[in-house]
Amino acid sequence: MTRSTPRYLVGVDGSAPSGAALDWAARHARRDGGVLELVHVVDPEAGMMGIDMLDEAERAGEQVIAAASAHLQQRFPEVPMTSELLSGVPAWTIAERADDGDTVVVGTGKTGYVSGRVLGSRSVQFALAAKGTVAVVPDADPRFRDGVVAGIDRAETAALIACRAAREAAERGMRLTLIHAVPADAVQAARSRVDGPLVLAAEAARSAGDQIEIRSRISTRPPAEALLDASRGSALLVVGPGSTATHRSPLGSTLHAVLLNANAPVLVVRG
Repeated sequence: MTRSTPRYLVGVDGSAPSGAALDWAARHARRDGGVLELVHVVDPEAGMMGIDMLDEAERAGEQVIAAASAHLQQRFPEVPMTSELLSGVPAWTIAERADDGDTVVVGTGKTGYVSGRVLGSRSVQFALAAKGTVAVVPDADPRFRDGVVAGIDRAETAALIACRAAREAAERGMRLTLIHAVPADAVQAARSRVDGPLVLAAEAARSAGDQIEIRSRISTRPPAEALLDASRGSALLVVGPGSTATHRSPLGSTLHAVLLNANAPVLVVRG
């Protein structure tokens, strides 16, 4: 089901990355005329909790939600908000609560440069579990960031990613950079194709945001490195969901690395 009013589901746990995700979601909900739902999930299987420990975890969760709600009421009083304390595996529980048109927002404290090795990272789990859009937000000051970067990997998703990225860039009044990573021996072919992914993306971006500056760039670096380097210091990195069963995508093969080492907010968009 797709809602007419945009909804942002934010996973809160009291950490600094969670606070960054909360503020990011609140700013976007205010921009879109949307609503916020704060969700804290108690995992009863974490550490094989007994009844007493589970009760304590639920009380702590209620305190986390209360603190997050008070923060929002102070900073974003105009944004409608609800909250929910749930039980289960966090990524899957929140993903099941989200509809196709919702955006799930989570914080991440794992930043670096292609150094992540924990495939069970919560940000990766959310990206895999959610049906709709997922935003992964690192704990970084957004005031000194500029530009939107879009990772373009194949023709089938080029327009989807570019349109969303162009809209985000236009609403921020920032330039958009489209990045397409290919092997060194494929650069000439990529530049000469009139129906290539980068060309399709640029056309879609111009249609969606005709007042913004758009740059297109082909990189011969590994896709994750190219995207992380290009998005360093940017306001947003927009990527697709990765490869499907029938399309082997360079971006899909590196989506784990991008999320594990996010140095800017990452928006994983789906059709």
